[in-house]
Amino acid sequence: MSDYATLIVEIMADNADPHANDVYAALDMPFATLMGQVAAGYEK
Repeated sequence: MSDYATLIVEIMADNADPHANDVYAALDMPFATLMGQVAAGYEK
C-alpha cells in the first residue's frame, strides 16, 4: 500500500533530476516531509 506522492517520486527515481523541484512543488509537499514518509514506509 502506498500513496500517490510516494509512487510519483519512485517513478521519478532521481532527486538530481532538473525537474525534481517542480514535481515536489506540484505535489505541494516539502522534500523533507516526503522523504520522511518514504523512510517510514520502509520501516514497516
